Order: sequence, then C-alpha cells, then structure tokens
Amino acid sequence: MEVKNIISAFSRLALQPDDSTPIEQCVNHWLKNAKRVLTLLNNDLSLFVPLARIESPLTGNTRHIMLVTLFAKLNHFNDHYLQHIIAATLASQWVNTQTDNARTPALFAFLRARKLGLWQDILKLHKAMASNALLMRFVGTSQLTEAQRLCIIAKLFASRPKSTQAEDIFSLVVRNVAPIHKHLISNMAILFTHVIPGSKVFVSGKPGVVIDVQRDHAFVIALNEDDIDGSWQPAKRILFPKPLFIPFEHLVALYSQTAEQRHHKGGVAFIPATYAVQSPPAALLGIIDELQKRDCEIPSLCEKIESVPTFNRFLLQTASQDNRLQLQVKNIKQAVMTYGIERVGDMLIQFALLERLTQKQYPLMSMCKQLTTISCAIAGELASRCDTKFSPQSAALTMTFLCSPLFTLPGLKIAKALPVNHAAPFSFEQALKVKGDASWLTVSSELAGNWHQSATWRAVIHHCNKPNSEVPSSLRKEHAVMLLAFALSKMSLFSGNIYAFVQDLSYKTLLNTLSLNQRDIDTIIESQSALLACPLSQ
Repeated sequence: MEVKNIISAFSRLALQPDDSTPIEQCVNHWLKNAKRVLTLLNNDLSLFVPLARIESPLTGNTRHIMLVTLFAKLNHFNDHYLQHIIAATLASQWVNTQTDNARTPALFAFLRARKLGLWQDILKLHKAMASNALLMRFVGTSQLTEAQRLCIIAKLFASRPKSTQAEDIFSLVVRNVAPIHKHLISNMAILFTHVIPGSKVFVSGKPGVVIDVQRDHAFVIALNEDDIDGSWQPAKRILFPKPLFIPFEHLVALYSQTAEQRHHKGGVAFIPATYAVQSPPAALLGIIDELQKRDCEIPSLCEKIESVPTFNRFLLQTASQDNRLQLQVKNIKQAVMTYGIERVGDMLIQFALLERLTQKQYPLMSMCKQLTTISCAIAGELASRCDTKFSPQSAALTMTFLCSPLFTLPGLKIAKALPVNHAAPFSFEQALKVKGDASWLTVSSELAGNWHQSATWRAVIHHCNKPNSEVPSSLRKEHAVMLLAFALSKMSLFSGNIYAFVQDLSYKTLLNTLSLNQRDIDTIIESQSALLACPLSQ
C-alpha cells in the first residue's frame, strides 16, 4: 500500500458522521471505526508505536484514538472493552464539535437508556479533552477510572506541542498520575525504554533505522546504502545514543517496502499475544495424556511439569503452603507425592484455565475472579466433607468451568456492576441479568470438553440447569455440591436475603442430599472469610 493510502486510511478513522445522522447510527458508526482501529493495530502495530514520540501528519483526533488503543493494549485491555472505549472517545470528539444544543443531550439519553455507563464516563471528560490546561490537572485526579485516565494521558501526547519532547510529557505524567493507576504507566514505559520504529540507531558501529520491533529484537535497515535490505537484530546489539527519528512518512514507506523481509516466525511480540481460551496449552496436553495412562510413570510426569516454569513454580509454592508442617517443598516429585497424581492434574488444569480466562483486563474482571475463587473454595470444602466422587481439587476445577462465562460474556466486559440475580439463587443460567448468544451451560460444557475433562464431570455440568430431583442418582451429590457452592458464594459476596435463602425448599433439598446441616454451612462460610473481601468496581 502506498504511503498516501496508509496515511489516508489512518485519517479516516476519526471521521465523524453527518449532522443529520440519527444518534443510534452515530453510535454504530463509532463502534465500526473502533473495530477498524483495533484491526489496524493488530496488523500494523509498528505504525502505532511511534506516534507517542514522532511527529506525524495525522490530525490530533486521529492520533488520540490511536494512542488510546496503543496504551490500552500495552495494559492488556480486553478487545471488546477497548472497542467501546475507542468508540466513546470518538463520541467525545463529536460532542466537542457540536453546534446543535439538542444533539448532545440526545446522545446522553440514548446511552442512559442502553446502560452504557462506560461511554458516559468518557464523555464526562469532553471539556477536559478540548483544553490542554485541564489535562494535567485531571491526570492526578484519584476519582478517574482506568479508561478515563488512559484517555487523558493519550490526549496529552496527541496534543503535544512540537517544541515539547515526548519524554518530558511522560515525566510529567509519571510524577502526577494518581498512585492507584501507577501500573498503567509502568506498562507504557517500554515506549521510552526501548527503541521504536523510526529510531536512528547503530548496529555494530554502522548507522541504521528501526522499522519493526519485538520485545527483544528489532528489524534494522542500513541508512548509508541504496538498497533497503535489513535484518532482525537482538536488542542488546542496538545502540540508541540520542532520541533521533526519521519522518513518519519515511517510516511508513520503508515499513511498506520491507513487508516480506520483516515476516518471520518466532520471537516475543511487542504486545504479547493472547492465548486461546478454547484450548489448553500444548504442554498441559502432554501432562494430561501422561496422567490418563493406566501406568503413569511419576518420573516422566515430573519431567513434563518441570519443563514448564509456570507450572513448576505454582506446584512448589502450593505444596509448600498445604503440607501440615508448612515445610518448603523443593522438587516437583515431592509436590506430586503430596497431592497424588490425579489431584495434581486437576490443579494444573485449573491454574492454566484461570490464567487464560484472566489474560485481559476489564472493569469487572477482579469481581468475576473473586466470585470464581470463593465458589471454587466452597465447592472444594463441601467435597471434602461429603461422600462424593469429587476430590476437593476436582470439585474446584469443575466449578471453574461452570464460572467461565463470567469471563467470556461480552455484556460483562462493559458493565460497571455485576448484575446479580438474587431471585434465582440455584440457577446458573439465570445467575446474572445479562444476555449472551449462547446459554451459560453451553459455554461451560464446550470449554470442559475442549480441555479434555472426563465424561462424568461434563455430565455434572450438563445437569446443572435442572433441579436436584431430576438428576440421575449417580450424580446427585456432585450436582448438589456445584449448585450449593455457587449459591452460597453469591449470597456471601452480594448480601442477598439470607432468611429467604435458608427457607428455600431447594436449599433444604441440597443440604439433605449432602447430609449437611446449617451449622456445617456456617462453618464452611466462616472458613472462607479471608476470601470474602469484595473488590471495588472502578
């Protein structure tokens, strides 16, 4: 693609709808443009990275939305959540250009009706976005959400005067940003500690320019030669003595011309890739296959676990905390012997699943993780007290699959509060007042199947939409553990009507099925008191 076409494609991202366009169509227009921004960043990240530091012919509004996207991606924001942030930023730019006094109130009324509180948060800043004098004042305001603060910071860079260095803006932001959001700046620091596309550098004493970047490598072409052949170089070999850059248009041209040369497999991307939730890690599949062998060999299993550093650290730390004498476990074989082969497998699968479910940030992620954690803990405690097929670890793992829609439902990515439905305490399908394309248990069942769960546990998940009396007798206790644990977790975290809850016939049926009484339940809830701190939504 020619330079002019690329610049033009970027410029069109901030185009606003006509004045006569209905509000609903305006919102759809902004969402479509936000989707285009995300697509462009995923395809051409190296043309976004320099915008924080290099002058470009793009308008301030275009730079603003591109930098919002870049900063949010560096902070691992969920794509659906980020799409709405970008769209709301475009809407705030539209508000600042409106001369018709009736259009802006109509937009706010539409957003209230659709319960798009995230958009309203961004739009509240539209006056600050239009005034450089207000921007620095808002950077240090503690009341801002993460999305609001990133929009403010991105606007500071997008509206930076030519006489001001980007490093100076970054220093001001670091000194003034509210402590609660210092982590946002930490993740953005890579833009100022690494070479970026367009940087003039030296490799082995020869001058060159960086065209593309990864975490530990950069694609560099020589500046003193006629051809544009380049190569990927380790970051440790690259010298960047002064912050000197080529013009943005020149970078775009070189980026386009070296497309084939830059293409290669391997290396760590500048923004780490997201791993698919629908399939387990390849290393975990090998461990699962080893566990399913009739004559599973412990040395072979330990070797496969040790080959994955994250699994190794997790098991050693967990086993050290769980043994009765609190002795430090120093090797994987000792950890495996502490739990037993089957339980180790369940623990590793749950660990890997939660890691993948919580890869990307969104406002309710901490709340969803908290509900999942306490549901798993109560399920494990119930399993340890009752005579069921579940071990505490397998009960916790099955509950993790049942809670997985909390992390996958699109409606929860932009909500400001978890819409808990207390009217149906023992229903997973009606647990939340949120719509989805697939049913709750369909999502859970498919995920459990993809993660190679046994037919028994998948059957338990499948029956969780039924009353206990309608479940096959061989699975009733396991079914009761799941329903009771999830209901108790919601009741404990979100303060439902406890009197009505304990009088519910379904509650009494589940207790009878598990041969438990109210005193047992009180003890279980009290034992999980450390987990009952409810994270505040932003």
